[in-house]
Amino acid sequence: MSLLKALPLRYRLPLIHGTLRAIGHLRRKHWTRAEDSHLRAGPLVVSGFFRETIGIARAAHLTADALEAAGLNPIRHDLRPCFGHILNPQAQLAGDNRGVWLIHANAPEAWVAFLSHRPDQWSQRYRIGIWAWETPKAPAYWAEAADYLHEIWVPSRFVHDALCATFIAAQRPHLTARLRVMPHPYHRDTAPLPEPQRFGLDQGLCHVLSLFDTKSSAARKNPWAAIESWQKAFPAPSGSARLTLKVQDLADDPVSAARLKAILAERPDIRLFTDHLSDADMDRFIASFDVLMSLHRSEGFGLSLLEAMMSGVAVIATGWSGNTDFMTPENARLIGYRLIPLTDKHGAYSALRPDPAQVWAEADTDQAALALRGLCADAALRQTLSHEARKVAAQVNAHWSETALKALPFAPWLSA
Repeated sequence: MSLLKALPLRYRLPLIHGTLRAIGHLRRKHWTRAEDSHLRAGPLVVSGFFRETIGIARAAHLTADALEAAGLNPIRHDLRPCFGHILNPQAQLAGDNRGVWLIHANAPEAWVAFLSHRPDQWSQRYRIGIWAWETPKAPAYWAEAADYLHEIWVPSRFVHDALCATFIAAQRPHLTARLRVMPHPYHRDTAPLPEPQRFGLDQGLCHVLSLFDTKSSAARKNPWAAIESWQKAFPAPSGSARLTLKVQDLADDPVSAARLKAILAERPDIRLFTDHLSDADMDRFIASFDVLMSLHRSEGFGLSLLEAMMSGVAVIATGWSGNTDFMTPENARLIGYRLIPLTDKHGAYSALRPDPAQVWAEADTDQAALALRGLCADAALRQTLSHEARKVAAQVNAHWSETALKALPFAPWLSA
């Protein structure tokens, strides 16, 4: 296992995914495709990485919470132990092969879910995958996992279109009918309380936050554009504003670590925050800032952007990809861009096959610098954006109301 982790992602990911597919090809003669299923009503099981503090785990909790709020009584099932049952499928699902199984993970993890459970545990369940992807075309092999799902919920039109492109390229356009846009829900009665002093944020300054996780690809999150925009907005270290870079798993990316260290040595108004935070603490952390800046090259949805908006934080973001479903010029500062070929030499997208369709956005750092100066200088403007942003909750949550959910095709397969 340590040897596998030592491999660069461009080799490691194809090896892992290829192995999962190879095992699946040997076993799937015993699997029931979605269109061939004989379904039975039963409980709702939601599988996800519920014990972890990663974005996909955070989204799974939000989904399960929304289903619970709608009275659907989901049973939460942790996916991580399933990785120990791939070769010996002894993992257990509640419900005696009936009801609805919602797998809140992408196609590779869906393979893990299928492989780790005997087919007689899931063949008669209505199966839903919740998938996200961050480029205009999802990997080709994802179409194979779609055969075993009755529906695939995606958080944005961007992801919907990426999967459509993949299914059509695989000459399986019928799979596009299984796609349903279901934006991540946001169900909170009260906004998280900011704790600026706890997180080392000095009073009297405008505090700007930029987030990135090296496992999500530094090339995609593009913190370098945020830093460049900051330096253009404040050519000399600012006495009125500070930029915090919250980074996770920097040890896995020594190239980015060295680059950041050199920048920080020259700019005392930029700091690095590397503490691991629980979900609750992450909520308080984001809420403690005045502005969140994301000059990403692509987002499948942009959950951290939505959470910041709901916490009263003004947001500056690239005006391209999944976040444009809920971000507008009225509730955020959307930054112009140009599309460039996708290049990710060391990150999660390094294993993608060359394809002219695979592009992403390069944000206009001059425009971002102008937005930064304006928001840092004008608290009233930040408040105006915040007021408009909070209206987004009703937009995304409409998909998750009791009435809306019970009108969907999976509802008849839930027992009363």
